Amino acid sequence: MRRSIFAALVALAFVAVANAAPRDKSPKAQALDLDKPLPEQVELIQKQLDDGETYAEIAKADRATVKESLARLAAIVNENGGSLNPQQKTQLLNEQNTINQILSQAAADSRMVCRREAQIGSLRTTTQCKTVAERRRDAQEAQETMRRNPSGTFNKGS
Repeated sequence: MRRSIFAALVALAFVAVANAAPRDKSPKAQALDLDKPLPEQVELIQKQLDDGETYAEIAKADRATVKESLARLAAIVNENGGSLNPQQKTQLLNEQNTINQILSQAAADSRMVCRREAQIGSLRTTTQCKTVAERRRDAQEAQETMRRNPSGTFNKGS
């Protein structure tokens, strides 16, 4: 009897560990590394910008800035091959920093966060999945609503 209970507990532990493993199979945002082959990285970043998931919360202006920086980066490398002067190396590092800063912020904002939340007036809970940026916008909107109407009453006729 004890052996069967022990075996059931061990099996349950394996199931719990298997279910606890991360299930996010979406491509992860990668930083641009000048020590690795550039064309492959540029292609990957372009693909991630266009897939609508990895950088879902990137602003249009930031997307354009990244694409322009990638083009300038590729032009510098293609124009000079492997030999770069100090000014060109500085330009490469500046472009790399611009790209990595924008993409890391966009990746952080695009991260999906799911929470179990109770519905108002009900004992049932639902799973609410939103990006970090969507949650931030919701919080700012709620704060703005409270700032405009601190009493909490709303006039229908106004």
